[in-house]
Amino acid sequence: MTDRVLSIPLRGAWLPLVAPFVELRRHRLLLYRLVVRDVSLRYKGSVLGFLWSMLNPLALLALFSFVFGVVMHARWGSAQQNFSLVIYSGLILFIFLSDVINKAPTLIVQNDNYVKKVIFPLDVLPAVTVGGALVNLLLAMLILLAGELLLTGALPWTWIFAPLVVLPLLMLVLGVAYFLASLGVYLRDIAQVTGILAMVLMYLSPILYPVDMVPPEYRGWLDLNPLTLPVNELRQVTLQGGFPHWGTLGLYALFAYAILVFGYWWFMRTKNGFADVL
Repeated sequence: MTDRVLSIPLRGAWLPLVAPFVELRRHRLLLYRLVVRDVSLRYKGSVLGFLWSMLNPLALLALFSFVFGVVMHARWGSAQQNFSLVIYSGLILFIFLSDVINKAPTLIVQNDNYVKKVIFPLDVLPAVTVGGALVNLLLAMLILLAGELLLTGALPWTWIFAPLVVLPLLMLVLGVAYFLASLGVYLRDIAQVTGILAMVLMYLSPILYPVDMVPPEYRGWLDLNPLTLPVNELRQVTLQGGFPHWGTLGLYALFAYAILVFGYWWFMRTKNGFADVL
């Protein structure tokens, strides 16, 4: 079945800026099928199957809640019942990010048959990885919604802004996935580094502790973490019932868009050499 799209003439300087979206739209049917396949294969043969996508974040939530809430008597404000929700709201964004950056460096290497044997749009592969992680993120956010409703008995209407908070992070992660997928072909050590990087990003972001606990002279380093703003903004709209900080979120979105354009450009610029290396 041919995936028909509206042909839009793109010329000059505009082409690199919109190329990722044009190509993903052009291959949207293939992308959808590969994401479904990726999600189904991930839990194929397991007894609980798709339920693992929800049990994994819940298990981490229980672990961190016990360590920081019971053992270390950590508090996030005055409401102990919200401590788990606060931790969980940040944890699900970290899981989304780490899932992608840990898989991206070996993505092309593990799918070398697409590089060597068939004519295939290789730029779809990083998007498939991000799409599979996004499915898990959406399920995790449903758990957050249900947990908040169960523990507090109400939901703030500002929940409707949650997609606007996640979208910039999605663009940034996709751009990083393009870059790492390409770099991992030429530099295999990247796959070893990303696991360490993921842990650094988690502990240097306000997932397990509030920003106020960090000495003022070190808070600037937390702001450089790509997880810090999405984590704070998601809590703002889902747990605190406040509006996003539109100006800061807009600047983050521009930065994320630049990362996406650069990552896609890098991938397309280097993909012709994949076959020679593999």
